[in-house]
Formats: sequence, structure tokens, C-alpha cells
Amino acid sequence: MASKHVRRILHLKTALFAALFLAVSGFFGLNAESLEDDRCEYPVWSVKTQDTGAERIAYALVSKIFGTQIWTINTDDARHKVMLTNISWNRHPFWSYDGKRLAYAGGDEKQIQQIYVMNEDGTEQVKLTTGPEDKLYPVFSQDGESIAYISINNGEAFIYEVASGGQGSPQLVTACGTTDKNTVLSPAAFSLKGDRLAYVKLSQDFKNQNIFIYSKNTKKEEQLTFSGYIGSGLAWSPDGNKIAYASPGKGKGYSIFVYDLENKTTAEAASAITPLGLSFSPDSKHLCFLRNYQVWVCDIDGKNQRQLTCQEIVTNMKGWQDRKKQNMEALLVLKSYVGKTVWLKKTIMTDRGEHLDKLAEAKILNVRNKLLLPEKYRVIDDSRFCIEIELKINNKKFYVVYLYESTQYVEDFSKFFFMTNPYTTFGWSKEIWDTIKQKTVMEGMTKAQVTLSLGEPSEVLKNAGSSTELWVYKFAGTVSFADDVVKEFKLFKKEIKVINTKGSGK
Repeated sequence: MASKHVRRILHLKTALFAALFLAVSGFFGLNAESLEDDRCEYPVWSVKTQDTGAERIAYALVSKIFGTQIWTINTDDARHKVMLTNISWNRHPFWSYDGKRLAYAGGDEKQIQQIYVMNEDGTEQVKLTTGPEDKLYPVFSQDGESIAYISINNGEAFIYEVASGGQGSPQLVTACGTTDKNTVLSPAAFSLKGDRLAYVKLSQDFKNQNIFIYSKNTKKEEQLTFSGYIGSGLAWSPDGNKIAYASPGKGKGYSIFVYDLENKTTAEAASAITPLGLSFSPDSKHLCFLRNYQVWVCDIDGKNQRQLTCQEIVTNMKGWQDRKKQNMEALLVLKSYVGKTVWLKKTIMTDRGEHLDKLAEAKILNVRNKLLLPEKYRVIDDSRFCIEIELKINNKKFYVVYLYESTQYVEDFSKFFFMTNPYTTFGWSKEIWDTIKQKTVMEGMTKAQVTLSLGEPSEVLKNAGSSTELWVYKFAGTVSFADDVVKEFKLFKKEIKVINTKGSGK
């Protein structure tokens, strides 16, 4: 069983952890925010995937409201944020290098942390490890086949490797030191080929923590740094050429140092950081890191620094949780439509301003959740969960933001799409279909056909005891029915237009 003091350090929720970092920061001049504020940890950068069309950074948000959850934020649009995990204790996210999966450590305040993997949208969360020991800091190999992590057992730390698909048992790689309440843990990092692991050899004396590189082929290790004081941040660049780590800088507080493996030189990239995770961008030209417990990005040399996240606020937690649960439940159902062909019931505008024509044939490529935030990126009562659908029409991709805060995500799906080919399902004549495509009305059309052509009316007028009915379209005109079929169609501010069944106008 993992020692209680180790779990207290990992949860970052106890006075011991606060005392540790305040003590360390006091010694090195680290300017930390109040631990009462919500804060970010362990940012990691993802590639721009075909599914999302954007590079994202995943991070753990530690909050007295949320607990600790995995979130993502787009690097080019800070308003696009998604909370991926449920209300529990989840931390230490790490992207697969294709951007399609995330590994993380999950548990709660009383349980042991285990290693999980999930899809990039938070679905299919699968536990990879079991047992009484805390498992922490999972990292994917570059081929995505395995995950390395740190396991803590009675104060001893070990690096294990497990298949990312869940098959087989975890395999011991190497021991990495002894821990106590003052030990600062740090993740391992795979080399480009996956045959080597960089890791911090832990010590009960924080000043003696250094980086080593372990060869899985020779079973030998090589010491990389000698100055000690390695913080909780270590990353190997995707191109395999550099290793970044957190350590006290020349000024106050911690800095990011970048070690060039070819030239064997070290450069200080960014100073005054919070030493709780860092990551390279997919092209190895940029870094993401923490400053005052918020996510920042910069160039590899420390230039062009900018902040991405800010403090999260929720004023109605119960309502927010209910909307989140509803969104995730609907997402799992709508995922079953991926790969299916549908036909649009109405003209739809995409979230990029494109108009998709009614009755267009489309293939559903993906369905994912999305969180639209109000101004200043704060999560408050009017934050809106929605579901985004990725469609392919005529070999071009479109993205439709589907249903803000609906209580009928799944039921309303049929309002937007036909799940079978309407041309063969309904057996209507070509003349009817041509009329519908022209967004007009023909004498003798049914209510269903008029609805498909013009949409739902803004008002319906009925006379008691009469078989007549009048549909009013606010910006179009009126359609009168007798015995549930069209008798007349009037356009506002124009002459009466009636098309008989032979197609002649009146």
C-alpha cells in the first residue's frame, strides 16, 4: 500500500504539499499564487489531428469545485475548452503522438491512483493497471504501443511499462529512487525510437535529484545532469534531439532548461515558471509550461511567451454537472452514428459560416463534445455544452455545432438528418422532390412535404369544426390546407402563387 504522505503530495490538496512547495519556493524565490485558487498542472501539447483540426494542450485543473480533472484547450483559440474526465481525481495527462488518445492517472481522495487511457474526446476511458500501489505520470512511447509510468510502493519508486491497448502485464523497467514527504516526483520521457527513457532519479534529499537516461537494450544508465534540484517537469522533444526540464534558474524561482543531446549544451529558455510539468510542441519548436499555475506557451528559446488559461469559476455547480453528464451520455449514443450516411432535412449553417443544402447526402466522420465559453474564458452558468458533428459532403469536410444545452440531444438528431435515403423511403414523385428543392409548395402536397420544403411554420391557425388549416411563415407567406393537403400558397407582398399538380402556376 502506498504511504499516505506520498498520496497527500500527489493530490496537492493537503497542507503538507503546500508547505513543501512554499518552503522550496521560499528558498528559491518562487512566486506561487494562493493555493485557495483553482490552478492548472502538467500541461502537454498535442498534434493537430484530422479529427479536430487544431493543436490542443491537455492539463489537469485542480479545483475546490471540480476536484481534479483533465481539460483541453486549443492553442490558437483559448475560448475552445473541453473537460474530458468526470467529477473525481484525475491528473498527469499525456497525449499519444497521433493526438487520438490521452493517458492519465485517475482515482479519488481515498483510492489508489491507477493508469487510464481514453479517446481524445473523453470517451472509452479504460483502466490499464490495478493493485495497491499508486501509479503516476504515464507517458506514451512515440509509436503509441506502450506507456511508461512511475509506481510507488512503500516509499520506493519504480518505472514500469505497459501496453497501451491493455494487453499483457506491466513490466518493470528500472528502479528510480526512494521517496518521502519531501520528494518531488517527475515523469519519465521516451526517446524518439522508444529504446531509451529519461527519468529523474528520486532522492529523499531534493537537492540530489538528477536526470538519467536508461537504455532498455543495454540495461545501463547514463547521468545527464549533475546540479540536482530537478523539479516536476521533464520532456523529450518529438524530433529526439532535445530534453527539457525544470530546475532553479539564475534568477528567482524555477526555469526551463533545454539540453541539446547532439551538442551537449544547455540553455535557459523561460524563467519564473511553476515546476509542475512542461511539454514540447509536435514540431519541437515550442514549449508549454506553467507560470503561477496557469498554462503558457513560448518558442524553444523562450521568446513570444503568452498565457492561455485563466482561473475557472462556477456559480451553479449542480446545474453545470447535470449539463456535463447529459452531454457525455448523449455523446456516447451519437457516437454510434459515426460512419453512417445521412441526408440533411434542412439547410444547416456550419460553425464556420458555410451553408449545407437541404437533402445533401453526407457521411458522419466523427461526433465529439465541445464547450463554448462566455467572454473572458470563464466557466459560469451560461457556459454551453454542445456536440459537434464532422460531416463529409462531396469529399469536403464540414463541422456542425449541434444543439446547445438541449435536453433532447439524441431525439433531436432526427430533426436534422434522415437516417435512410428519403428518395427511396417515401416514394414521392420527382415533381414533389423538385418542388421541395426549390423551397416552394405545390397544390396537393402533404404537411410532411411542406415541412420539408419550408420548415416548421411560425404559427398554425385552425377553425373549430372545419377541415381547413392555415400555416403562417413569418418571412415567407401562408399555406392553406384542406383535408390535410395544400389548397393554396400565398407569398407575402407578392401575387398569390398556386402550383397545381401539373406544375402550372396561377
